[in-house]
Amino acid sequence: MNLTVFKYSLRRGFLSPFSLIANCLLPVLAVIFLDDGFYILATSFMFGAFFMARGIQRDKIDGVVIRILAGPVTMRDYLVQNFFAAMIPMIGIIAIVCTLGVVIRGWGLLLAIPLALCYALLAATFVGLSFVWSCLFKDKESSVAVFTVLAMTAASIGGLTLPLEMLPTAIFYLGVLFPSHWAARAIGILLNYGITPMYWVCLLALILFAAAYLLYGGKRRII
Repeated sequence: MNLTVFKYSLRRGFLSPFSLIANCLLPVLAVIFLDDGFYILATSFMFGAFFMARGIQRDKIDGVVIRILAGPVTMRDYLVQNFFAAMIPMIGIIAIVCTLGVVIRGWGLLLAIPLALCYALLAATFVGLSFVWSCLFKDKESSVAVFTVLAMTAASIGGLTLPLEMLPTAIFYLGVLFPSHWAARAIGILLNYGITPMYWVCLLALILFAAAYLLYGGKRRII
């Protein structure tokens, strides 16, 4: 299998300053300096995953995708390789951060491993959302601006910046429509009760969000 797109996308993802800040600097600082940085980590990985996968939008705007698809690469191969080029580094970074949590903060493995799984699935949803974004927006600057507003809104009403218990009932139920809500609930359950059936329900919701975004982003025309 030709992995040229994978290697190209992988290298490009690490050249993004936004990705490096969200995936490397902020998570490490959160683990080192914050006693309760679990929700900040989730927010950081949301943004990091989006920027890691945002290269397909640049390919679309610059016309690179047309030249790539003119060779022996199908649209399916192009999207799959871009997905793994974003997710493999994300999983590695999440594993490193959770390992730091075990070493520095004394997280037990029964907390660190389920947290890593939750963060990885949240990252997958935002990689998928990045694919959708690439289909909907033609301008890079407006894309980032709109996403930033949407992501911060989702983090707020989803329970990543404000505790779910503090949200009004109407806002709480509105937050259900965002993957950040299910990530926040999963984190809260882990911190307070450990692994419960509701934790797995939250992860299932994240999987469904990721699948929906990837299917939509994969069926829409990028070129």
